[in-house]
Parts: sequence; structure tokens; C-alpha cells
Amino acid sequence: MLKNGHKFRPIVLLCGLSLTLMPGASLWAAQGMTGTEIHHQPANPHTSVESFSAITGSLPGGIHPYYLSELAALYHARHLQPMWQDPQAVERFQQQLAEVALSGVQPQFGQWISWLSRSDITGMQRDLILSDAMLGYLQFVADAPIKGESWLYGNTPYALAMPPSGQISLWQSAVNSHRDAAFVSGLAPQHPQYLPMQDALKKLLANHEVWPHMNGRGSVRPGDSSPEIPVLRDILIRSGMLSENAIPSGNTPAPATHPVVISPASASTSSLQSAPAVQQSSLVTDSNSGTAPLADQGTVPVTPSATPVDPQTVYSSELVDAVKRFQQWQGLAPDGVIGPRTREWLNVTPRMRAGLLALNMQRLRLLPDDMHNGIMVNIPNFSMSFYEDGKTILRSRVIVGRPDRKTPLMRSALNNVVLNPPWNVPTSLVREDIVPKAKSDPSYLEKHGFTLFSGWSADSVVVNPETINWTMVNPATFPYRIRQSPGPQNALGRYKFNMPSSDAIYLHDTPNHMLFQRDIRALSSGCVRINKASELAGLLLQNVGWDGSRISGALQQGDTRFVSIRHRIPVNLYYLTAWVADDGKPQFRTDIYNYDNLARNGQSSVGNAGKFIL
Repeated sequence: MLKNGHKFRPIVLLCGLSLTLMPGASLWAAQGMTGTEIHHQPANPHTSVESFSAITGSLPGGIHPYYLSELAALYHARHLQPMWQDPQAVERFQQQLAEVALSGVQPQFGQWISWLSRSDITGMQRDLILSDAMLGYLQFVADAPIKGESWLYGNTPYALAMPPSGQISLWQSAVNSHRDAAFVSGLAPQHPQYLPMQDALKKLLANHEVWPHMNGRGSVRPGDSSPEIPVLRDILIRSGMLSENAIPSGNTPAPATHPVVISPASASTSSLQSAPAVQQSSLVTDSNSGTAPLADQGTVPVTPSATPVDPQTVYSSELVDAVKRFQQWQGLAPDGVIGPRTREWLNVTPRMRAGLLALNMQRLRLLPDDMHNGIMVNIPNFSMSFYEDGKTILRSRVIVGRPDRKTPLMRSALNNVVLNPPWNVPTSLVREDIVPKAKSDPSYLEKHGFTLFSGWSADSVVVNPETINWTMVNPATFPYRIRQSPGPQNALGRYKFNMPSSDAIYLHDTPNHMLFQRDIRALSSGCVRINKASELAGLLLQNVGWDGSRISGALQQGDTRFVSIRHRIPVNLYYLTAWVADDGKPQFRTDIYNYDNLARNGQSSVGNAGKFIL
């Protein structure tokens, strides 16, 4: 079926006639469609109609170029000569095409890969399909930096369209000057993570073994006996978390009824606080949609049997240590308990991981190629990195928005630091959170340091909450402004880092630092809470003459101080659920916002993609 058929109607009407007048098409077929043979044929005055007919008549049934009319014009301008005569250019392009197909962003890429995988597609037929795919790829490359937030984080494939004419001209110029291999290389993501992720992708696709599956439901705790243990051991060995020579032993720890939650960052700073983070889902997603995600805990432990058990089924200390390493790999709290989230990750196959890597490889197009100065916050990795002159000067855990109040992807720049900030509660939070609590407890506002104002204007006056009949208040129409005074209870903590944002998003401190011990930290209403807010403030303010004692003195006074910083600091809030750490091992993270659904679409292309990602 032809795409954009409205463009082709005048030409299609002529096809039947032109097929009988078309020496070019019959020539392609007769000579087996080889580009060299075409190149040496005497030039014929082909029309664009004849070029159109030559293309449609030469391809096997079931193959319908998406950009048929555009291809006809391009090949007509070249007298039906091939465009893909450089084997290196072909190899590089097919690999990039396969990576996009595997990402699932647009099903047509999978179709192109499928056609190119056919052994009966040779010569000029292959040339045509490659050119058709190049037009689609040029549109993707040109528009991804602009439209990528919807294309790469949505649930539906984007719409194919013609690429900018300038991109087509650059491609044709590269072909004509025999620079097409370099041109194709320049179309790949230029981020430093791209090549390491590509290498990891190749290794994942090379694994063709059937992946074991853990079918249980309850938690398995250290010392428990479970029929799933042999499967667990197999998965851990295949994942590189357990030596293949490891054998079951009688070293079985006492059952743990209350798992110890250890911070992923403190356990493995190399894996959790390095480059961009990644996620998984089954493609693993957070199972607590709309609520604060919790760690793998809270399920009823399996009671150890009093009867002798097979050592093969015992969750031994050796296996527990391997599971902790596995949990660290996924950014989970390494407590050694096999709960729902850990079990889900254990069941993620290498090919599923390949799809996640491929999708995140394309997301690299939205990131700066190299960060020299600025703040990078990877939302699903719950991490912040502050760069200065190309060096990382501060890393910190962060808390981001809940699934129902997502932290947006955005770029901005810090312009000032607020010491002892008040909090003007956004209207949405007033109506959804504060007012319902005040209705149930009229003293709630006073207890938490909230002041009620008649409105948002500068001349608004303070309103006594006791004068309001809270039983009659409708949260949806609550007309008052609420501000929380600076102090130990203030939701923003002692520091606020302002940056322009249409969504009123900013970085800030928090009075509740215990929450940073959780592995899944999607807990806020959208803003980003910084665990090391004091260190960040110190680094920003030292450049404007504020040392530690001056900052401490201002905090103790309790007055709100706005301090402008000398240079705006770029801030990038981004979303990567897969990347490669410094040790070369791919990292994966839970998809807290369900943005990785597209990777499921690419699973049908895994087999064909593997033929070109070598």
C-alpha cells in the first residue's frame, strides 16, 4: 500500500501505459538489478514517469516504498543509476537503521529492516530500499532534537513525513562526491555514550539462548528454601553476577524477616553515579502508578521448613550476595530479598534489554554532546551531577516527581540561590493536598507554618483560618493563596535554586533527608529535591564571595536572602533508563513514568536487527 497516495495520483494513472514504454525497468530486471551494470548502460532519456514505473515494476510483490514519488524524482535525476556503491556507507547505514528499528519509535523502520534482510533483495532493489529508508531516517535525525520529547517518550509512533530539502541535498552531495560513508557516520548520535552503548547492544543481541523465567509470586529471603533457586542460580550466572563454578553449599543464613535497606549509591558509586541511567520494564516499570514507589519489601516471608531440604533449593549466602550485586545493577536497594521488582528484573531477557538500550541510544540526540559546565539530573536514576570545566565537582541523590506529578524534561539555567526560602504553594497543590488536610484538621495550617492570604496580588492581606467554615469549603474552588514561612518545617528546606520554568519547576533542599535512603525516589510534586543542597549552594555562592561562615550566619538569622550568581548555570533534566557505566557494563533503571513502552514495539525487529548490528 502506497503512502501519501494523494501526491501520486497523476503519475499512477500513467503507470500502466509507461510500463509498456519502459526500457529502464525491463533492463533492471533483465540484468539482475546490479548497480554496476546499470552504470554502464547507455544513457536514455527517462522521464520521471518512467522512473516511477521502473521502481514499482522492479520490486517484488509486497514491497511498497514509502517515499515512492520522491524516489522517482531522485533516481530520475541520476538517470536510474545506483546511490549505494560504497560498502562502508551501506554497512554503517544499515546498522543505524537497525538501531532505530529496535528502539520501536516508528514501525516503518522495522519494515525497512525486514525487506533488507531478504536474501532475494539484491542489486538495484536493495539500492531503492536503502534510499527509501534514508529519506525516513533523515526526517528522524533532523526533527528528533525538536520533537524528540514526544517521539521518544510517548506511547504511539510518530508520523513519517518528508525530511527537510536541505538534508536531502546534503545527502545527494555526499553521494556525488563519494563522501557518503562519512555523511552516514555523521547521522548517528554524537554523544560519548553512543559507542559504548552500541558495543553493549551488540553483545546483548549475540545472546540467542532461551532465558530462564522465575514464575513464583511470593518473596524469597535469605535462608529460605524455594523450587525457584535453580532457575535463580542460572539467571545469576548468565547475568555475570555468579561464577559458573559456584556450587550449592550448606552455608544458609538465618531467615531475615525485616530486610535491611542499603542505599544503592553508597553500595556502588561507580555504577549508580556515573553516566546516564537506564531503566527496564518487562520492560520494567514502576508497579505503583500514582503513588510513591516502594522498595522490594512488605511481602510475607516464606517460612523455612523444619524438614531436611535439598541444598539445590536453598537461598544460600553465596546466592544472596549475587542477588545484591544484581539489585545494585538495576538501581534497587541491595537487600538480598527477591521481591516483586527484583523478580521482574530477573526475568528481563537480553533481547528486551537490547530494545531498552536502543531506545535510550536515540534519546542521546536530546542531550548535549559533551557537558563541560552545568547540572545534569537523570530523572529515573534519581541522580544529579554538577560539571565545571569538564570535571564532575558534585554528585548527589535526588528526589523527583511522582508518576502522577512527573518532573518534566527541560533545559533551563540557574540564576539565583534563595536562603531560608518561603514556599508559595502552587494552586494545584493547595487544592489537591493542603485544603483536604485542613478540612479534616483546621489546625493543620498553623501546625505546619502556613499563612493564608486573600489572593495572589501584592496588596493581598492575611486571612485568619479560624474565620473560614472549612466544612463548606470546596477544594476545587478554594480562592486563597497559601505560603509556608521559612523554617525547619518548610518543604523547600534551607535552600532553593531558581531557574526560569513555565512549569514552576526548580531545585531545592528538603527537611526530610531520610527519603533519600529509598531506592525508588519518585516522591515529589514535580520539583527536584537535592540531598546535597548545602554543598551545591556552597559551590554556587563561593563565586560571589559567600564563604561557609557567611552562609551559616544568614541561615541562622532566618531571613530570606536572594543571592544572584555570577554566571547562569545550565540545568538539564533528562530521562535515560539505560546507559553504560565506566566499567563497560550496561546499567538499567526502573521506568518510573512508563516512557519505555516504545521499546516493546521494537521487539519484533530483534531478529532482523541482529543481522546488521555486528
